[in-house]
Amino acid sequence: MKKLLFGKILAVTLSASTVFSLTLPAVADNEKAATFHLAAYYNDSNTLLSVKEIRGSLSSDEVDALVDIYEPENAKKAKVFDWTENLEPQNDSGRTVDIADEPEVVILHTNDMHGALAGTSSVIGSDSVAALKQLDNAILADAGDAVQGVALASQSKGESIIKIMNAAKYDVMAAGNHEFDYGLDHFKELRDLANFPIISANTYKGDALLCADGDNNGENVIIEKNGVKVGIFALTTQNTITSTKPENVAGIDFKDEVTAAQEQVQKLDEEGADVIIALTHMGETEEGACTSKRLAEELKDTELDAIIDGHTHHVVNEKVGDITITQTGTGSVNVGRMAIDVADDGTVSVKETMLSRAFFNNITPDAEVTKTITDESAELNKTLAQEIGETKNTLWGGSIRGLITEGRVGETNFGSLICDAMIDEAKNIVPEEDKNLPIVAIENGGGYRASVPNGKITLGSIIDALPFANNVRIMETTPKQLYTALEGYISSEKNGKAIGVTAQDPETGFLTASYEGSFPQIGGMRISYNPNNSVGEKLELVSLIGGNTDLDKDDDTTKLILASHDYIIGAEDMIAEGSGLVEVVIAYINSLTENGTKPLEIPVTLGRITTTAHNWEGYVYTAHITLTNAASLTDGSEISVYVDGEKDAAKGKVNNGVLDIELPDGPHAIKLYEDQHEAYVNNYSGNGVLDVYGDLTLGYPELEYRG
Repeated sequence: MKKLLFGKILAVTLSASTVFSLTLPAVADNEKAATFHLAAYYNDSNTLLSVKEIRGSLSSDEVDALVDIYEPENAKKAKVFDWTENLEPQNDSGRTVDIADEPEVVILHTNDMHGALAGTSSVIGSDSVAALKQLDNAILADAGDAVQGVALASQSKGESIIKIMNAAKYDVMAAGNHEFDYGLDHFKELRDLANFPIISANTYKGDALLCADGDNNGENVIIEKNGVKVGIFALTTQNTITSTKPENVAGIDFKDEVTAAQEQVQKLDEEGADVIIALTHMGETEEGACTSKRLAEELKDTELDAIIDGHTHHVVNEKVGDITITQTGTGSVNVGRMAIDVADDGTVSVKETMLSRAFFNNITPDAEVTKTITDESAELNKTLAQEIGETKNTLWGGSIRGLITEGRVGETNFGSLICDAMIDEAKNIVPEEDKNLPIVAIENGGGYRASVPNGKITLGSIIDALPFANNVRIMETTPKQLYTALEGYISSEKNGKAIGVTAQDPETGFLTASYEGSFPQIGGMRISYNPNNSVGEKLELVSLIGGNTDLDKDDDTTKLILASHDYIIGAEDMIAEGSGLVEVVIAYINSLTENGTKPLEIPVTLGRITTTAHNWEGYVYTAHITLTNAASLTDGSEISVYVDGEKDAAKGKVNNGVLDIELPDGPHAIKLYEDQHEAYVNNYSGNGVLDVYGDLTLGYPELEYRG
């Protein structure tokens, strides 16, 4: 029997025992019945009142949330039916949905959207979030880093993003570190443009709260819903001083997060808040002056009920004591739904559900917000669609699949390309007396934020990857200074803990890392290091590519030129400043492709950064690719794949819908078809090798099987 998609419900007999009468169009045999459900609502007499269709592969909590949202007044008597083989979801085969009384307060929340507010197959659009806010009568909050990221954000310096958030009727937002990327004056303009308060209780300029202006007290809000007063205060990580350009936050003081939080909880409690929420941009990185877990530990005996967090792009839904901590990842791949109840004795209960992109297939987007997104994108899209050329290989950067940030743990081809482009620019601006000096380049791993897939290169794809509006700068340096800088970029200590790359497994090559944005991408040189050495003693060799010259780490006299940009090289150290980094990279791509007349072809890795913890010669590992639309494949089936652009370079075996491929050590790009966008695997980072890393559920990269 073929599995069928839901069609139009022609008739529903209002009885507790009848089968639903449906007209259903046939679809492929490989459709998974478990991804389609019916929610049936009954009254107290067990009479069937209505039926709702629920589509998508959802968690049980997501299904329960939809049942509640669609008909909250009848949700207690609802049942959910999965399709059976004969397509007859019998009433007695459904599970009763265990839903508490309708929550008194719902908070929908986002974080680290980085400009991803227009819906796609993987991005939850703000128009869908706005529609859910109305259905749920919810508070809508954001934990920061919304206005910088993709081209829609960077080209308008965040103004388009604030306008869309206004249309979606956000209620409150925490100031993230990237809200300062356009400078302090523009931060204030964005604050004034917002119809909702942008707040941070620990961020001061002089003695005044930076965010305070007019009706916005700059630190907190109290929002009343259904008679419940919800107090929300915000915190911004102290690390903001090192995670945006220093001049952007000159004169700003980011005070101790714990002290500020203790003061805010007491203040909101005294002002009569029934529920107290910390809206924080701190995350769980070892680099952080304070993490959300530490904040929960420090405030576990206070009236704080939950922490809605951001900054580290993790997916978090956990409790520390009675305090719920949540974070939705990055790029609008999830939205959090926090359901809150307050008992008669004042006890607060919090249930957090992570809503996926598939969940929103069941929500009709808000038309007015869709129009705002369309209007803000229209003119820009024409410009961004301008084609620069074509690349045979994906240029890898940013968070690949929103999880592992490859450029923060190892070399990528895009990082190398950016560095080579800066060297090319440096040759044009270096002073005459330094013309004969060797030029090396460094790009910080956190400085390029997206990949450019194999295929057409557009202006928009380059801007998405390089959203910070950096300018190329050069400075004089010495081998000793270069060694010192690179050593610190690879791994260092903060707050008594090692950060950066801290170890390498001698058998698998897997690198343990905290994914700091300082990890170096390099040009004009090669480096080798031992991740298992102590902090300060990892870097073993730096050599110049041009003449294969090894640099002496104690040489403090030989001059070199370092090319980078204004995030790394301060104005006081530079000897010349060039064009914007986006323009420099585009010009370099044009030179390599003869102005787009031939394709760009940059290998996945150029071997510029190597580790010496083990001899990897001959090492082979098994990578895993999840296949979609491949239910017809039987276990043991073999499929030929492209590896790094080479056709039939390897064969993989199918195992329960996953393609297992044996590959030589290091990163590789995999695809099944010539015109398919590549997937990335790497035994060093764990991409395509690990399913779970620490608290992160990674999953495997996906490729569509076309039969």
